[in-house]
Amino acid sequence: MDSPLMKPLLVPNNHSPGPVVAATPGEHGGAAADESSTLVDAASGTDESHRALADADVKMNDDGDVQGDELSASVQRRLDESSAVEGEDEEEEIGDDAEADDMAARMGRRLAALPGNAHESEPFTIFRVAGPMRDRNRHLYEPQMISIGPFHRGAGRHLAAMEEHKWRYLRDILARPGGATLASYARAARSMEASARRRYAEPVLLPAAEFAEMLLLDGCFLVEFFLKGQESAEDALIDASWAMQNVYNDMLLLENQLPFFVLERFYDLATGGLGRDYFVTNVLVNYLTVDMCVGPRDPESTRPPDGEIHHLLHLYYHWFLPPEDRDGSGTGSKDKEDGEALEELMSTSADERMPWQLPPASELKDSGVTFRAKKSPRSMVDVTFDRRSGALEIPAVESYTNHAIFANLLAYEQSRGRWELQRLVSYVLLMASVVDARRDVEVLQRAGVFVRGDEETAAFYAHLGELCPPPEFVNNCYADLFRDVLEYCGRSWNRHRAVLVHDYFSNPWTSMSAAAAVFLLVLTVVQTVYTVLPYYSQN
Repeated sequence: MDSPLMKPLLVPNNHSPGPVVAATPGEHGGAAADESSTLVDAASGTDESHRALADADVKMNDDGDVQGDELSASVQRRLDESSAVEGEDEEEEIGDDAEADDMAARMGRRLAALPGNAHESEPFTIFRVAGPMRDRNRHLYEPQMISIGPFHRGAGRHLAAMEEHKWRYLRDILARPGGATLASYARAARSMEASARRRYAEPVLLPAAEFAEMLLLDGCFLVEFFLKGQESAEDALIDASWAMQNVYNDMLLLENQLPFFVLERFYDLATGGLGRDYFVTNVLVNYLTVDMCVGPRDPESTRPPDGEIHHLLHLYYHWFLPPEDRDGSGTGSKDKEDGEALEELMSTSADERMPWQLPPASELKDSGVTFRAKKSPRSMVDVTFDRRSGALEIPAVESYTNHAIFANLLAYEQSRGRWELQRLVSYVLLMASVVDARRDVEVLQRAGVFVRGDEETAAFYAHLGELCPPPEFVNNCYADLFRDVLEYCGRSWNRHRAVLVHDYFSNPWTSMSAAAAVFLLVLTVVQTVYTVLPYYSQN
């Protein structure tokens, strides 16, 4: 049953309660009629209570409406903000997709312009020398007189004077009888532009036409320079010895190279097609064998190398270090089976498996190692060690080249690949460890390895050793030789014999004194024997 006090709460808001219609008994029965009569009486008889309840109802409804309006407005604001954010996100997503498509299209055009194919190694053969040692030795790697190639093009005023000589040499090569026209050279340069550009390990920013012009000027200069030298033609540049030496040095710098196929092409155009072998042989004989001589050379070393020639420095490296077997460089051969050798190798420590350097020559001598100048070496790095006699044979060094050529040969060898055998780096590290001081130079000079020896010789190898990578990162061709030498020095008998020779047979007087002492000792023993024998014979 509904309470009479609840009825006014059902009155609609903002409406006064109207007359209450009593229910008839027929509709709800007698109980309902009585209840309705009671409500009517209460409504009509108690005005103050009714007004109080009505006022309370209006107040509650007003407060609820205000709070509801505020809640509704807050929710609507949140919905509007959410809709706005979603709209902005949709706009941003649409904008981001468009920007991403533009970026992908731009990068796709860059990828499509790259030469070569995916997972295909680039044919880099001309590099810049990297590392902190380059910063301290720029004079060893940068041209001093003439720029060849793009790396040092227009690098300084000291190179500008030779640019005019390039144009003069181009005029001379075009005036050769039977030679090609300038248009033929230009077409050849343009056809080689893309392939030549790919040989440089750094991006070359020159446009295609300017890069081809550089190939034409620099390539024709080198070809004409070789032809003038071969013909002994009068030329102020070649006749001046200082200029000749500077040009010779600059064209053997790693950073100052042209791809060799460019020179071959221009040489064919200038000579009417004499061929690659003829060109290479004449360059070797007339230019690349005038320095760093190490004695008589095998005629086979002047033959053109097999395969592609990368550049002039590569050709010089081939002459300086002709191919040879690994065993020929002092590695030696083992008679043990591979399994036994591997087991023995892994049972030793890392330092014993791969010794990084040798003791100085004076210490090796005290340990029983003898030094000899190697007879008829195949190359400058043909160093061998005899484990039975303890003789370390090193090719005699008859003359020294300047630091620049040696430094660039080292740099080129390190650019060939990490799996290539680094013979020249190995040789420099060997000599730098053996030649540590003036007394070591004297030991090798007495052995005939050095024709002349002084403190500058030790400094020369020490400086070259600084241009090499750390020994543990070198594919050293003397690894077995190092182990054999250290094993030989570790034998006690060899050390004692060396001490005996050093202390008692180092000069004639000590040798005579030692011999006299031994003779007296023998006489004393004989006298003792003859004194004791009669006693035993009587008994």
